[in-house]
Amino acid sequence: MAAALYDAQDGYYARGASIGERGDFVTSPYVSPAFAATIARRLAEDAAKLPGPIDFVEVGAGEGKFLEDLTRVLAREAPGVLARLRPVAIDRSPAARRALSARAIKPAPRFLESAEQLAERSVTGWIFSNELYDALPVVRVAGTDQGLDELRVDTEGDRFVWSRARAPEAYREYLASFDVKLEAGQVGEISFAAGPLHRRLARALERGRIVAFDYGHTARVLYHPEARRNGTLAVHFAGFRRGDPLSRPGEVDLTAHVNWDDLRRAGEEEGLTTVAIERQGHYLAEAGIFDFAADEKEKWRVYRLVDPEGMGDELSVLIQSRGL
Repeated sequence: MAAALYDAQDGYYARGASIGERGDFVTSPYVSPAFAATIARRLAEDAAKLPGPIDFVEVGAGEGKFLEDLTRVLAREAPGVLARLRPVAIDRSPAARRALSARAIKPAPRFLESAEQLAERSVTGWIFSNELYDALPVVRVAGTDQGLDELRVDTEGDRFVWSRARAPEAYREYLASFDVKLEAGQVGEISFAAGPLHRRLARALERGRIVAFDYGHTARVLYHPEARRNGTLAVHFAGFRRGDPLSRPGEVDLTAHVNWDDLRRAGEEEGLTTVAIERQGHYLAEAGIFDFAADEKEKWRVYRLVDPEGMGDELSVLIQSRGL
């Protein structure tokens, strides 16, 4: 999964991820600029409580559409906040960074390749992400009567196939730490990168918030044998969510849902306070996203973001803070 998504030459993001209404998948900023406007409103509310310069760090900034929309709204609605803003765009893809640098974002963001480049306690403001953690590589595991297996990637002729091996003890310990034991025949995924990344971001926060939107669930729901018996690893291509994760490496997007309990625990162990884990629709509606719908057409685009039968319920947001 790491190679399929992030290989410097043949990875999905190196080739230029196809995001948008006619792409492989669509994210909230591409549905409506009202998403960024709502985040700008919440950021401005926090900026009133924070003296001096305000950092806004977007992790997984991609081609920069969200950051461009955010700064444009601040210029119109809260110019005082924009005057204090220090944007930072983090993305490991050179193609994304090139596209982002071509956008008219003022003030111009500082570019970083990795969250590791954020100094500890260097951020006063927000660390923001949208669909970051669900694109981190995962391992696949399966329950058996004898214990836990790992589903590994092997070759058969000229194609990739799944093969089984006894899972390392660390995999069982991870699940057990959330009181999870997979039933025989049940499949799930584990991201061993999510917790450490979130911990690194938490350490970078001096005062402010971490706000992360993503497809995710608490461990009890994510690994429930009836709700998600086959796990959540998914292929996104040409607007559809289907296909074999091994059949077209580098040509399609791969994702797996986030374990919110993992991120919550990582942040809290670094001294953050968990404010909420709530559905995207509730968060955006409560923040007044419909205030930014200029006409009837835009109102229905905004509705897609809060729709309880769509993105409004499928996506959630984790909010953690320090010093607010």
